[in-house]
Amino acid sequence: MASSLRINLLPSEIIQAEIKRTKFYKIQAAGIVIILIMVFLASLTTVLRILQSRNITEVSAKVAQAEQQVSGFKNTQASLILLKDRLKIINGYFGVLSKQSLMYQLIEKLTPSSVVINAITVDKTGRVVFLALTPDSASLDELINNLTIKENNDGKISQVSVDSLNRGRDGLYRVSFKVSP
Repeated sequence: MASSLRINLLPSEIIQAEIKRTKFYKIQAAGIVIILIMVFLASLTTVLRILQSRNITEVSAKVAQAEQQVSGFKNTQASLILLKDRLKIINGYFGVLSKQSLMYQLIEKLTPSSVVINAITVDKTGRVVFLALTPDSASLDELINNLTIKENNDGKISQVSVDSLNRGRDGLYRVSFKVSP
């Protein structure tokens, strides 16, 4: 077996100087490594900042473009809402008859063929005032029954009042009615 015996013939001052120099080189190498790491991190931070700035600029440009599009859509939306309201009003005129029109139709339906209506007025609430001529009392009774009996007028008339009733020399009855819906 070979023994591992070491003999050092160098003076101890040289060994001490060599140990100090080795420590110095190690500290220098560690310092250089730390400086290189710091330079790397600084350059990495700078590159990331440049990339983020570019991304922020691109996103800002896209946001500005989207805001312009949205502001353009706001004007279009206002126009569409206005058109929608107008169409709703127009459809209301086509689809729904007014109270006045409904009352005209009801009076026409309830009036017997022998009765002649000389004048008729209907206000916005549907109240009707009309003057009728009838040749006989049977037609007058039929007209009054049609106006006052709910089954005949489909419950659309709440009140009927006779303002005047005259019989002329010609034998015709002249009657003035007020009808409330």
